[in-house]
Amino acid sequence: MSTEDINSIKKFLKFQKMHKSLPSSIPIQMGLDSKAYKLIVSRIGGLRRPQNPVLNLQFSVAANFFIQNSHGEKCFFGRTYNSPRLNVEFGPDGVNYEHPIIPIYYHTRIINNKEMPLLIILEIQAFESQQDLVLKRMHLGWCELAALTITTQSTKLNFRKGSPRILLLGQQVNFESSGISVTCDIVQSEEFQISMHLAPENALCGLGDELPGLKKSFVAGDFELSRSMVVFMSKIQVLIPDTMEADIYRQVQKYRTYKYRTPEDYKGDIQIINKRLIVAFHNGWTFINTRGTNNFVPLGETRMLVNEFVDQKQIQYKQLAYHGVIDINNVCSTDHTVNSGMLVAQLEYEAMFLVSNVTKETMQLTLGWIPIYINNKFGADEMVEEDFIVGPGKALDGRPLVTFQNPDQSIKLKGSLNLSGGGFQIQDLYMGAAQQQQQHPQQQGHQQLPQQSNLNSNQPVQQQYQNKQEQVRGSDIDIRTQVKLKDFEQQLLRLQEENERLRRLAIQQTSDPQKQQEYLQAIEKLREENRLLQFTQARQFEGLEKLIKDQKVVERTAAPPVVLAEARPQNTVIKPIDSYAYPVPSATLKPITRTDVTALVDDPTSMDQENRLMALEMQDERKDQIIVIQPVSMKQILGPYPICKSVQIGIIFYDLQTFKSPFLNLEYYNDERNFKYNLDNGNPLRLLYNNEVFSCKFNIEASLQRYANLDQDFARYLFNKNLILDIWDSESLFLFGSVRIPLRGIMRGGKQNAQIMADVEIFDPQSKKAKGTLQIVIKNIGKIGQQDMSKTVPLENTYNGLQKKKLVSEKPVNRLDVPAQAFDGNSIQDRIKKIKQQNLQEMIKNKQSQQRSLNEVLKYKEIKKPTLVKTIMQGFLQNEKVVHSFYGKCEIVPLYFKNTHPKPEQFTVNIEDPESRMLEYQEFFLIGNPAEWKYWVSNNKYPEPENYDLIRMKENQGKTQYYFILDPNQEVTLLFKFISFRQYDYRVDDHERTPEYIKKYMQSRHITILLQQDGKMMDGLRIIVEPHQQPIDHVLRFYERENRQTRLIIPRLFNQPLQQQPHVHITDPDVMIEWSSDFNSIRLNLRIGEPQSVKIFNILLYQDQYQHKIIANWKIEVYSLTTIDIEVPLGQRVCTKITFPCDITRIIKMTSSNKMITFVKPFDSEITMLPGKINLVPINIQALQDGKHLIKLNGVDIHSQELIYSWLVNVHAEPQPPSATYDLRCIDGRESRHQVNYKNQVNYTAQYNIVSSSEFVKIIDTSISTGPNEIVQFKIRVLPGSEELVRIFITDIDERIFDVIVLNIKYVY
Repeated sequence: MSTEDINSIKKFLKFQKMHKSLPSSIPIQMGLDSKAYKLIVSRIGGLRRPQNPVLNLQFSVAANFFIQNSHGEKCFFGRTYNSPRLNVEFGPDGVNYEHPIIPIYYHTRIINNKEMPLLIILEIQAFESQQDLVLKRMHLGWCELAALTITTQSTKLNFRKGSPRILLLGQQVNFESSGISVTCDIVQSEEFQISMHLAPENALCGLGDELPGLKKSFVAGDFELSRSMVVFMSKIQVLIPDTMEADIYRQVQKYRTYKYRTPEDYKGDIQIINKRLIVAFHNGWTFINTRGTNNFVPLGETRMLVNEFVDQKQIQYKQLAYHGVIDINNVCSTDHTVNSGMLVAQLEYEAMFLVSNVTKETMQLTLGWIPIYINNKFGADEMVEEDFIVGPGKALDGRPLVTFQNPDQSIKLKGSLNLSGGGFQIQDLYMGAAQQQQQHPQQQGHQQLPQQSNLNSNQPVQQQYQNKQEQVRGSDIDIRTQVKLKDFEQQLLRLQEENERLRRLAIQQTSDPQKQQEYLQAIEKLREENRLLQFTQARQFEGLEKLIKDQKVVERTAAPPVVLAEARPQNTVIKPIDSYAYPVPSATLKPITRTDVTALVDDPTSMDQENRLMALEMQDERKDQIIVIQPVSMKQILGPYPICKSVQIGIIFYDLQTFKSPFLNLEYYNDERNFKYNLDNGNPLRLLYNNEVFSCKFNIEASLQRYANLDQDFARYLFNKNLILDIWDSESLFLFGSVRIPLRGIMRGGKQNAQIMADVEIFDPQSKKAKGTLQIVIKNIGKIGQQDMSKTVPLENTYNGLQKKKLVSEKPVNRLDVPAQAFDGNSIQDRIKKIKQQNLQEMIKNKQSQQRSLNEVLKYKEIKKPTLVKTIMQGFLQNEKVVHSFYGKCEIVPLYFKNTHPKPEQFTVNIEDPESRMLEYQEFFLIGNPAEWKYWVSNNKYPEPENYDLIRMKENQGKTQYYFILDPNQEVTLLFKFISFRQYDYRVDDHERTPEYIKKYMQSRHITILLQQDGKMMDGLRIIVEPHQQPIDHVLRFYERENRQTRLIIPRLFNQPLQQQPHVHITDPDVMIEWSSDFNSIRLNLRIGEPQSVKIFNILLYQDQYQHKIIANWKIEVYSLTTIDIEVPLGQRVCTKITFPCDITRIIKMTSSNKMITFVKPFDSEITMLPGKINLVPINIQALQDGKHLIKLNGVDIHSQELIYSWLVNVHAEPQPPSATYDLRCIDGRESRHQVNYKNQVNYTAQYNIVSSSEFVKIIDTSISTGPNEIVQFKIRVLPGSEELVRIFITDIDERIFDVIVLNIKYVY
């Protein structure tokens, strides 16, 4: 590194500022977007001229942020702004004076709250000076003003004596006025909005501050951005010594020991799960590249080891590498004479370690950082080879650095910076928003735009364009509109320069006057198309300039309500029963009220309201409840997606598995005329099952459960959770949309019945747009249950039939029978000898048989001895406890024990869990961690032990055994923890419980706790585990490209205030998770699998690492689909083909999630697919809206209703220049009809097809026939609620001719 670079880095480090952000201990409601403000200090009153006329008077202003939250916590935060010393010019009378106006800028996401306002504290200091030498300094006082309150007129404030630090005391003090006043205004700053990314949030800046990234560098009211560029870094290598990596493991071990009080020799796994290099651009205030410190690449460890000798010592390095390219945008000018910023490279590791046997935690480690000064070596790659700055200390973003035992060793970075070539481009980001557009002379040979008119009065397009440009330049509605228009103008300028170059080249290379004229006409036509393209783009952003209008309420047609029949009692316990239906008389219809239900974010809850409703529920003797859910009707909004005629609804309710309804037909589904009429008029259609309204019912019978808190848990579920309905198209198997309905309205509050009748919006989870509404009735019927059977009866203390018994055989003893033929022809001695020999052989055989039997008995006893001993011990158990385990929910089981011996004794705790050997972690264990033990004692009010460091554990034959020592008469309450992340399957039988199945699913089982002393049974407890499913808060589905690494962003979908980062448990270990810095979103890094595969996992969020309370349970489904990328011209039809794999002969129906893609005959209807054959399916793509579109295609077997294959088509549509543009004036809320002129451009008779880009603009004459060069008219119908810019595409039958007409629709009242 050169001396110039070193000096620049030192200057940068001196210049960069560490701004104090809002402390995390001050919970304040924050918004999503940061807003820019401007404080104008226009007049300071009460200043007096120095008595000595030789002296000059100067003053300066200081500003700070101050806030107080609802808990009474107060603090100053943010950056302190200090203005330069400004001169006060007194008039001849010595009384009147003038001074400069001081602007102060800031941006923040803090939401304005009158009870907890964000304040700006202003302080004034005066200076008496002579020739820049300060002789006297005076503090004139301070005042406060609301930072987020826009003032409509200037505000005058009086300064107070003393220091504003007295605000931190919170005492009521009568402040004495200092006689100084200030006049100021607070406005939203449009000019600072486009450059606020150059300053951090909650940082005050103003007159005199140097803000790198601005063209003039200093803040002076002109926020024009300087030219910026994109820098590419490639060939990235990081060399780290082996000893330094070992220091990382030691630091993680030290952190875990300090935080969780684990023994220093605790052998919990510590893994480095992620290594990454952050490359960002810092301007001395903050990181100003688009992604900030999230601009990183993963580093992979190579097999190469690098050896280096330093001071005759060999150092071995590990090599980390990234073989791709990382881009850093918004890189400002690299002039070393000004503070222009630096590239910052930062090396980070992510470590994961075990806190206990089942709890894991991750931590971020920053190893070092490098500031890189960029030389102006444009045109070639610049190789960078630098050493990281390591700890002790902090990185540029304030994160602490890892402290290494040998800081003399260095971590090295090698890479290549590409400042030109490749994908390099100079970016004028947001340029031109505050400056005047340069005027370019118009070319003389331009053709005039066609002057066509319709029934409404239309100005000439050229005049409209000029008026439009003046309106855009003068508008202050949205500066970003001018930014994007500036980009279009720059593109047009480059195209015009290219056209002029081609024109000169054409004239030089040909001497034929006719060809010259042809070249000139072609270029003039191209120039006009470019001009029209610019005009069209300006029209697209017209909506950004439009002032907000008062929305008129459109009367909606009331949907049919439902008169509920009395629910029939069922014996089913917390399980969905078979659905039933009954007719709804249309004569008894009454309006259903509309409720405000958000699309995704959970509704906020009130603790006072929850406690009040819970008290009423607990006093109610009707513990059993019947929940009736009845989707009545559905209304669909016309759009680019297909219309459903039959749906299937998935109901996610409480801890039950998803209940799927039968196929529900929409009313008039087989009457095309009536169906279309109601659809076009926005009428809701009833959902029918066997020509009757469908309904399903759930019984919650608390009286029949061995679950004492079932009624309480269910009441809390109703108050805090939502009913989730997924609506699927029965024909195409596409997810039409989802509905979330708060269940708080069906809490009975002591009444017998409660019901809600709601008209809720159906949201598309992908686009987050409403696709229709669902009218639904939910009813809660309370009833008095049977006798309470939830009390647990202790087991009897018996020996289970192990008393000795005398065995008496019922078979008679036979005399010895000798065959008669054995004595024939032999003497008596021979007979006696033979009998003795036979008896001897029989005795030998009997002895051998008895020995074998004895060996088998001994062997059998040895095998059955542990089971026998355990059975005998379990017979002594006097107590049992039923643990109702919800998925992911922590249950604590206390066990009281006392040492009754006269001396200290050691006791052991054995846990007999039949499924522990088949699981990768323990679901049930004794809490021995002192920190966690103390946490649960404090939260659940258990008796406090004399010493938290009491329990030790050891491994004995693959099992964890706990032991502790108690003094005589010492008491202790042991705490056992149960938590499981296995799903509960209602349908499985015992014979299906294979080891593979047990790893995924959980069912009822018994766990035994045995307390022993020297092998003697002292006490014990039997645990009966009854599993339940955890209620799901959100089901998020993603459709991604196959076989690639991807990142998914999940927003924060809960409203609970957080003091710290939530603890996250993810059920798939292959998915990496990372919180954003403000806890408002989660990023998932995962690998997408093979096509047609699906990855399903849950994300559980807890308030702390001990998993005490679940904040949310999100179910994530990631589908891997074969993806096709295609670019198409807007409005024109493009044909391509997809391959349909087929294993057996099937009859397939192809469907598309968007009308943009249609299937060519015969694939537009049912078709037979054959196996062993390449089945090519042709599709037509016609995009009517510009931009990118993700469209899903399904192939469904019509007989089995099975989804066979799916595709994801990524369509990118480019707009074409229009041939004409019209302004339409329509009355808001009313339908209107218009006639549009079109001229046939060819010299023969042609037939044209007309298509509209909007569902709200209907073409009445979809096909017209015109003669040569004839002007014809076609009619259109504009429905209420249309888009403001609509394109009409006109093509002939062969699609050789293609024209575009643009309609700008204006609404009047």
